[in-house]
Amino acid sequence: MADEYIRKQDAVDLVNKISNLDLKAKGGICVSLANLQKADVVPVRHGTWLPIVSYNNTYKCSECGRLLVDITDGLKMVAKNYPYCHCGAKMDAM
Repeated sequence: MADEYIRKQDAVDLVNKISNLDLKAKGGICVSLANLQKADVVPVRHGTWLPIVSYNNTYKCSECGRLLVDITDGLKMVAKNYPYCHCGAKMDAM
């Protein structure tokens, strides 16, 4: 099962919205959240392969502009064979 990550501030805001906790409990939970170690994660850049109409069988990364040329199998195969661009963008299905 993949880990899911949340922002600490979002958790603190949620704790502060819970009305049935007293201030001491809220403060203790918020301090505990603030003291948690940071997870080693990186933000994911999302992009798509865009077909270039003026050039047959050519697709462009929406993030960096990288071109894939002479791809004759169509956009579905491009997405399957190239799920990431060299710039690191995760290529989402259109």
